[in-house]
Amino acid sequence: MLYSIRKDKLKQAGFFYLFYFLAMILGVLVGLLFDRSGNMFYAPAFTAFFGGVLFIFYTEKIKTFGLISGLGCLQGLFFLLSRHGFGAFLPGLISGVLADLIARSGSYQRTVRSLLAFMVFSFSTAGPIFLMWLAPKQYEASLLARGKTQAYIEQVMLKPEPSLVLWFVASILLGALLGALLGRKILKARHSKSASV
Repeated sequence: MLYSIRKDKLKQAGFFYLFYFLAMILGVLVGLLFDRSGNMFYAPAFTAFFGGVLFIFYTEKIKTFGLISGLGCLQGLFFLLSRHGFGAFLPGLISGVLADLIARSGSYQRTVRSLLAFMVFSFSTAGPIFLMWLAPKQYEASLLARGKTQAYIEQVMLKPEPSLVLWFVASILLGALLGALLGRKILKARHSKSASV
């Protein structure tokens, strides 16, 4: 899907991907401070918050189909290569393509559609938690393959209780909403400052 990104915008796309992965690392670190269980439950929500500014800025600047899908695929590939299993790859692919389609329908402008696109995209990093709930045995096997102990597995595994699943989804949506709104506010202030100079 990256084929549609023009050569002159590939560098900008590279920066977007790099900075979003840094936002993901920051999201994981803050998530660990917030919840020390080690299961990364809050990492997608904090990643969405920190990545919101980047998403709004770069999608509006590059305005090309394939940019968001490419990032979703890269995130899914990251989970696949870190031995989370193929099930952890799918949310990155699916949410990336859906978000790209939604953003394109709004011409990649700062509209409600760009906000909705980011809220959909924010689930691209939720693959490991969804895999834990949908395929617990596969998730346990992936942890064992990465050298984790049974005690660690018992510590991080969460049961898919409806209230917990609802809170997980709500926390991601809230992080995405706050991150995207912050991004829009920063860009609006930046444009206002540029216009007044």
